[in-house]
Amino acid sequence: MINRIYLDNSATTRLDERVLEKMKEYYLEKYAVATSEFAYTPGIEAKESLDNARQVIAQKLNANQEEIIFTSSDTESTNLAIKGVIKANKNKNKNHIIVSKIEDFPVLNSAKSLEKEGYKVSYLSVDEEGFVSIEDLKKEINENTLIVSIQHANQEIGTIQDIKTIAEICKEKGVYYHADATHSFMRIPIDLKDTPVDLMTISAHTIHGPRGIAGLFVRKGTKIEKIMD
Repeated sequence: MINRIYLDNSATTRLDERVLEKMKEYYLEKYAVATSEFAYTPGIEAKESLDNARQVIAQKLNANQEEIIFTSSDTESTNLAIKGVIKANKNKNKNHIIVSKIEDFPVLNSAKSLEKEGYKVSYLSVDEEGFVSIEDLKKEINENTLIVSIQHANQEIGTIQDIKTIAEICKEKGVYYHADATHSFMRIPIDLKDTPVDLMTISAHTIHGPRGIAGLFVRKGTKIEKIMD
């Protein structure tokens, strides 16, 4: 057997054996559809477990349980955040989006897709350490800006943006703010009662959890629509 050292742990992580053991219960025993709608015991038990998981995650973010949406990936979470807000606010005639140039692919590709639909996108440059200029952000926000998406931590160089300041600026300007925390959740403390982020992407596969499990924080009052039926 070859001993391997994996040096790309910010891209994804090995599943923790304890997680695997815990998940077996839900693959082999509590596998019913997580619903109480039909009032049969296995479905109720599965729903209770799902609700408990949602509560744990909400506590880690200092958020409310009903503000956490489960998704299949950070890609889905981010697409829902950006495109869902745009879909819900089409009647406001706001067609401007701001992202940084070092966002992960789900943000950048969502922005490029929306450009093809006629939306205007500003791509903020970063300095030699990967930081977005707060002054540049303030200059780019205008009366047509609907949403800003600037990541919390960068997956390549580890830069940690000042999301509290960014969120406060967006709140002051009446602009939605989405932060991709795929690479910071559970690694850096996040307090969403103190930081007025509107939407935040989180994921399991970067913290030794299962692939195919992620989440989106949506602050109560954020106008968003589903993007899948």
